[in-house]
Amino acid sequence: MKQVYFFLFFFVLTTAFAQQKNTVIEDDYEILKEKIRLYFNASNDRSMMYAEQMAKSSNYEHLAFANGAISFFLQRNGEVEKSKEKYKIALAYLDKMPDSKIKKRVTADVYNYGGLAEWYRGNHSSALEIYEAGIKLSSQIGDIKQIVKFKANIALVNESVGNYQLSIKNSKDILNLIDQNKGLFSETEILNRRSNINMGLGSAYEAYFVDKDRIEILDSVAYFYKNAIKYADNFPYLKASSKLSLGNIALWKKDDKTAEKIYYEVINLGLKNRQLDLLTVAYYNLGGIYRMNKKYNKALSFYKKSDSIEILHHVDELTYLRSNCYQAIIYNELNMPKLAHKHSRVYLDKLDIFESKLREERLKVNYKQGTDDLTAEMLSIEKKYQQDLFLTRAFNVFYVLLLAGIVFFLVKNRRAKNIPRKNMISLLEESKDEKERIDRTED
Repeated sequence: MKQVYFFLFFFVLTTAFAQQKNTVIEDDYEILKEKIRLYFNASNDRSMMYAEQMAKSSNYEHLAFANGAISFFLQRNGEVEKSKEKYKIALAYLDKMPDSKIKKRVTADVYNYGGLAEWYRGNHSSALEIYEAGIKLSSQIGDIKQIVKFKANIALVNESVGNYQLSIKNSKDILNLIDQNKGLFSETEILNRRSNINMGLGSAYEAYFVDKDRIEILDSVAYFYKNAIKYADNFPYLKASSKLSLGNIALWKKDDKTAEKIYYEVINLGLKNRQLDLLTVAYYNLGGIYRMNKKYNKALSFYKKSDSIEILHHVDELTYLRSNCYQAIIYNELNMPKLAHKHSRVYLDKLDIFESKLREERLKVNYKQGTDDLTAEMLSIEKKYQQDLFLTRAFNVFYVLLLAGIVFFLVKNRRAKNIPRKNMISLLEESKDEKERIDRTED
């Protein structure tokens, strides 16, 4: 009997403990979500640590959110297959949840992470599709905060495929949306979103500058990056990323010393916070400065540091291709043909694949957004307008000439009719004068 009591006591105790454990995790769910978001742009490892802590819950909502977040953090570390597997697990947990407002909200969160992971893989059209599905869900429950996130990420997709002006327009629309809904955001959230969106605007203007090579655009680039830094005191990644781009501006303005100083600052921040994508670009950019100043050995050492991060973590394929291109040029200058050929092959072999994929993704993105169709329609409307305007002007000129002609002929005709009348009056006057003269003579 004592054994039965002991068993019952143990069962009740362990059940209570398990419930307490789940209750603690339930209570901590919102805190963990905020911590994941807080360190999202500051420390990938720390964000993943909080997501993994959340994944110990037995609640489907928690598990869906946690696995969605982990999927993205794994992708950012270059662990593609593990990332895809975690995203499938997140979707599976969503399927187990009953239809509700809560399910729609957490589904939108998972979609946001899934879209970001696809964007990191260069699958821009897939990312766009996920974001649009997320906006639809968020609109159903009136979640303006999540809509802002999705729209900001769509702006990022447009920049990635070369739709710079559309990206700029989208980002400015988002800033207006935030201003119209300030009451929904905490002060920290507003700062974070303003910093993010200003950085996105700076990035889009920067890419637009590179595409158009118009130096005056750099003023807009600098303005938005400085705004991003102004709002980013609590967001190290945003500050470092914006600093990196200010270094690019200095470099384009031929201020190598300032650019070099900024890139070293970014490297220190990147090493401190393990910001691999920023490190890749900062190393590459320093390599570029030293290459242009013919400090080839120093340039090669930084290019190789950039390459090693890409090879291990797959964070920036385009920078990797460019790095190999310039290394080939350097080795060619140093009369080292084997190494020049080796790096040129890396560049040439992957460039076609990369550019083909980017072209394909751009077409898909534009098709999904209707950009190409809209552009064609706008051009068609513009052409029709110009044709209509030409015809209208031509008809107006014709009518003016016709009216002028009619008036001219009426005046001419009137004048022609007046000539005999004037002649008749003149004859009558002459006849009257003659008669008066004769009468005076008779008198």
